[in-house]
Order: sequence, then structure tokens, then C-alpha cells
Amino acid sequence: MHAALLHSHNLLRWVVLVLGALALVRAYQGVSGDRPYAAARRVGVFFVASLHLQLLLGLALFLVSPMIKLAMTDMRATMSDAATRFFVAEHPTLMVAAVVLMTIGGIVAKNAANDAAKHRKALVFIAITMLMLLFGIPWQRALLPGMG
Repeated sequence: MHAALLHSHNLLRWVVLVLGALALVRAYQGVSGDRPYAAARRVGVFFVASLHLQLLLGLALFLVSPMIKLAMTDMRATMSDAATRFFVAEHPTLMVAAVVLMTIGGIVAKNAANDAAKHRKALVFIAITMLMLLFGIPWQRALLPGMG
């Protein structure tokens, strides 16, 4: 179960990043032109949905991970080891914050006064979320399941 969750979580990272990049491009195009918000919103909804799915997989992984279970037995040692601390505290905190931020951002953008404002707000929230994701991803892990 742990291996399947880990591989799924790892693979879905790429879906999230591609959808986030696409949503960022669509929002930027909307800000710089007279494009309706509907098409950009559709990509944004898929981005948020992938984030929520990734969060659910991550939470399930957190609950069954032998590394997390071992780390929780001695939190003093866990917090003094940067690699372990990343997986126990930093990664989950950044990722939950990114999902919450993007969920709020989608609502804020949708409720803006006009299409230009919707694109502008979406662009800001997507950009910040993407930065949080990029900082929170464990890049030291295999880039694709089964590679390491």
C-alpha cells in the first residue's frame, strides 16, 4: 500500500505542475489580452482538483509511511535532521498551505468584477501557489516512479 501511494503521489506531482503551468499561462494571456475568463477558469478548476487529489494522496501516505511513523517516535531527533524534518513538517505544511491558497484564489478570481480582474487575481494566486509547490516538492526523490 505504501509503495502504491508513494508512486501515485510522485506521478501526480507532474500532472499538478503541468496543469499549474497551463493555468498560469492562460491567466497571463487573459491579463495581456481581451480573452474571456471561462477557458482559463476551466484549466484552473482542473489545477485545483489535481491539487486536492494530490493532498488526499499525500495525507494517506503520511498516515501509512514507515518513515513518518519512525520519525514521530523521537521528534527532537526528527527536527534536528533536515531531511527528516522536511518530510514530517516542511513538505506537508507548504503543500497544505498551497492547496488552501489556490482554493481561496479560485473563489476570489471567480468573484472579481470583470474578466480582466479575474485573470489578474488568478495569475497572482496561481503564481504564488506554484512557487510554494516548487519549494515544497522533494526534488531529491526520483523524478518518476521506479527510477530510484
